[in-house]
Amino acid sequence: MLPDAIKSAGTVRVASGVSFPPMEFFDTDNKTVVGFDADLGSALGQVLGVKFDFQNTNFDGIIGGLNAGRYDLALTSMIDKKARQETVDFVDYLNSGVTFMVAKGNPKGLKDKLDLCGKTAAVEKSSTGDLSVDDITKECTAAGKPAVNKQPFPDQASAVQALQSGRADAVVALDLTLAYNVKTSPEAFQVDAKPFGTLPVGIPVPKNNPKLRDAVQAALKKVIDSGTYDALLAKWNLQDQALKGAPLNTGQ
Repeated sequence: MLPDAIKSAGTVRVASGVSFPPMEFFDTDNKTVVGFDADLGSALGQVLGVKFDFQNTNFDGIIGGLNAGRYDLALTSMIDKKARQETVDFVDYLNSGVTFMVAKGNPKGLKDKLDLCGKTAAVEKSSTGDLSVDDITKECTAAGKPAVNKQPFPDQASAVQALQSGRADAVVALDLTLAYNVKTSPEAFQVDAKPFGTLPVGIPVPKNNPKLRDAVQAALKKVIDSGTYDALLAKWNLQDQALKGAPLNTGQ
């Protein structure tokens, strides 16, 4: 089912913002990409008979890179949203919610999204956390409260560092990456806020390549049916985020 160009190359060029654990991050050698998405890419590649080559890039340039032909697809914890479906198709493979992380002890008592009104929130630029802060600011101003002071960073690691150094009051992002931060640094961070809603996470493929989209969807179904998907969820503690069936473009 793969397009001939990818078959002959033997490689799928994968765009990824590699600073988003447990989904994609660098191993201790600062070169090897590890995480759930890296493992899923390897499993998909085995089914398709090609190598998934992860290429680190800033999140805000990924869709443009796909549509310019620099990458074939992305595995980068991207939320499937209606606006993004105008230029890419999504093969959905997880569910995730948006929430925020604070410093240990929650010194400013931030527990609800409207508690962020007038506070400083660090985000990865163009990520779902970034877009969510814009939505929260609209709710703040509608309630007569000050806007959120949004601090965008080129990658998720820098946003987390801003919280750790006291330059931000919170980090707004997908719950699956913030849960990993708390698990690995319980002395530094905590998450008290409930997720704001569940959203599908998908593999974006350019709209002009339906053949590749259909091949990836079929391969994902095979990975799910084989039990490999469940094993990867368990490995990265993501069982609560499971989304079966490999549906297309379910984001609203």
